[in-house]
Amino acid sequence: MRAAAAAGFTGATLVLVLRWLASTRRPRMKGTLWASPATTCSRRVILALEEAGGRDYSFHPVDLLRQEHKSAAFTAMQPFGKVPVWCEDGRAFTLFESRAIMRHVATGTSLIPSDQRLAAQMEQWVSVEYSCFAAELVPLYRERVLGQQLKGPAHVSDEAFCNARAAALEPTLDVLEEHLRQSGGPYLVGDYSLADVTFTPYLEVMGACGLTAAMQARPHLSAWAGRCLARPAWRYCLSGEVVRRGAS
Repeated sequence: MRAAAAAGFTGATLVLVLRWLASTRRPRMKGTLWASPATTCSRRVILALEEAGGRDYSFHPVDLLRQEHKSAAFTAMQPFGKVPVWCEDGRAFTLFESRAIMRHVATGTSLIPSDQRLAAQMEQWVSVEYSCFAAELVPLYRERVLGQQLKGPAHVSDEAFCNARAAALEPTLDVLEEHLRQSGGPYLVGDYSLADVTFTPYLEVMGACGLTAAMQARPHLSAWAGRCLARPAWRYCLSGEVVRRGAS
């Protein structure tokens, strides 16, 4: 207390500072993730949980082929019948939509910049991913990669549709390339953040979508993707090891 006074803090001020610090400390998060480790949205949340570090969670696999996500028990948690879902305190608190979940589990970690402007820029790129990048890539991915799984083995992908989606994605790839070139940083907002997390599941499938050449034509974009995909937490997502966490 004497040292604090010498530094210019009164006793009352120091108490207020300590209370504020205590209020900003987040208790260790515990919860259960209901998800399929093969889906991009599930992987987004698994990646956020692993990168957040110290998140004490269990994993409940949802079998999409058996339509478990359409069951009454599941739609009671997620009315749209989609994975993933995050639950805390049993099921007293549930949260769906992968980007909402990743923000929640990353709160209080370096995945969300403490600087207000950097945090705003992070949100900007999360919005770009959803509104511009995924808006074109996901329909392409569904048609070219998931088509037979979703529509049956006789399905033949509509290449005119796929090519149109790929062409529509090009301007967004150009914006990302130019941003990464100008910023000179390893990631979208300086240090690794949710801005990078949210893109990573889609960066993994760019080749399968027939977009390898588009990535290679943009060296800064390609290098950033390589850094994101090489992270140990992402390799863990791909390994399927998450299912060993079991369900609470």
